[in-house]
Amino acid sequence: MQAVYVTFFFILGSVLASFYGVLATRLPENKSIITPRSHCDSCNHTLSWWELIPILSYIILRGKCHKCHKHIPITSFIVEIFMALSFMFSYLYFGFSYNFFVSLLLISLFVLIFWTDITHMIILDSPLLITMITVFFLKWHYFSLKDAGLSLLNGLFLFLLMLFIGFLGKWMFKRDALGGGDIKLAFLFGQILGIPHALIALVLSTFLALPYATFSLFHSEQREVPYGPFLIGALCIVFFFYDKFNYIVQLF
Repeated sequence: MQAVYVTFFFILGSVLASFYGVLATRLPENKSIITPRSHCDSCNHTLSWWELIPILSYIILRGKCHKCHKHIPITSFIVEIFMALSFMFSYLYFGFSYNFFVSLLLISLFVLIFWTDITHMIILDSPLLITMITVFFLKWHYFSLKDAGLSLLNGLFLFLLMLFIGFLGKWMFKRDALGGGDIKLAFLFGQILGIPHALIALVLSTFLALPYATFSLFHSEQREVPYGPFLIGALCIVFFFYDKFNYIVQLF
């Protein structure tokens, strides 16, 4: 039976990755996710069902459009592999549990935020809201309504903390230091991790972003850093290795 679940979550991850690709490319530009149908960006050839099979279609087509033979960006293929493996290993790591379902949400958010923040410098509100609501009900189901309510208070604390940091940064540098999506994402830090681990994750995110920010400062005209990928990356690291950070928490 475990082999069936492993296969199922591998396929589910790849299918959702394909769907998230549509969301990440169309929603930031206020385009419909239904129409037009998926097509080749070079020749506008409408893709047939066999050209839309996650992972397999890219391999069958050898990375080229069936009609015009232009190379298909490898980004979607990599994301499909990443999500398929991540969903599969999350099941093997957590089993059916609260942590497992939250991990699927975080992996999904990681892909969406990385995609949209890097390409459009935006974090979509709808995935954040859906994740917040789902985590609340998961906490309620697996623990208690009291725990679910306390997690909301923790989320509110981290949200207000990031809001204050954003205002402070704007006052100091005379420009927006944090985007609205970054501040909203901080709510999930508190809701999922609790305050001590959430603070560690925030500090970790700055270290993750530092090399990119330094490189951009000296080698790019674009001085704005897409902070979202580093925030969600730090959140995922602390969540998946939660126990490893207990020692740091105990120091304080």
